[in-house]
Amino acid sequence: MKVDQIMSSPVVAVNPTNPISHAKNLMLRHKVKRLVVMDRGNPIGMLSMRDIAERLGKGSSSWRRRPIDNIPIARVMSKGIVAVSTSSDLNKAAALMLKHDISSLIVLDGKKVAGVVTKTDLARAFSENLTGRSKVRDLMSSNPVTVNRRHSLARVVELMQEYGVRRVVVVDGKRPVGIVTESDVAFAQLEQPGAGVKEREVKFTRRLDRASRPRARYIKYVALLTAEDVMRPELLTVEADDDAARAAALMLEHGISGLPVIEGEELVGIITKTDLTKGISRLGV
Repeated sequence: MKVDQIMSSPVVAVNPTNPISHAKNLMLRHKVKRLVVMDRGNPIGMLSMRDIAERLGKGSSSWRRRPIDNIPIARVMSKGIVAVSTSSDLNKAAALMLKHDISSLIVLDGKKVAGVVTKTDLARAFSENLTGRSKVRDLMSSNPVTVNRRHSLARVVELMQEYGVRRVVVVDGKRPVGIVTESDVAFAQLEQPGAGVKEREVKFTRRLDRASRPRARYIKYVALLTAEDVMRPELLTVEADDDAARAAALMLEHGISGLPVIEGEELVGIITKTDLTKGISRLGV
């Protein structure tokens, strides 16, 4: 199967000088998670929800402290492009995504942008063409990153960055109860984009000894948002012995990119579109 048989076309494009708010509105309107950044008719990069979630929370540069409406796309986009031709095989496209740790490729017809191929497109090809070829347990990632309901959103972001993942599973003991994705983080209401999630300042007084009056004061910053506040409550799961093509179909049906894998009621792994991409790179279509 060739790339042009599954690619998304036409592309949704933005200018590098457009504000982030414009990009987010386009993503919501067109129900996409990435945009092609074009300058004078040429692709120069991509902007994804992951870029918005990660890069607005890094560092303390003055531009990151601006209201989000005023931050230009050029500040947070992923620069440069990785492209394939319309006649490229799907397993080549899958291998390129894995090599560069990206979720989409620009598709060129000569020098013209013809479309975009994403891991979602590959998941669709998997669901339609690879039934019976592998079970969920053959492709899933074991030991998914987890948090409990009360972990702060700041901690969730830290874990995503530390482990290089795009979603964490919210657990109650060993039972999965929710999931938080990079999209949930990107679209959470931020008070200060440069500082991360909203916090409130809480002042405490402390007695230095039993008989003294309060003489010392310290300040603690408490995150207002928790994993439970932003997690998706209607959690879908798959069994480890389910057909991987069924997992792909569920992701497509519900517009999600990962499913916790259970045995009984216990979490044993997670299967994502990245895992399906690995399957295509090995199995072909």
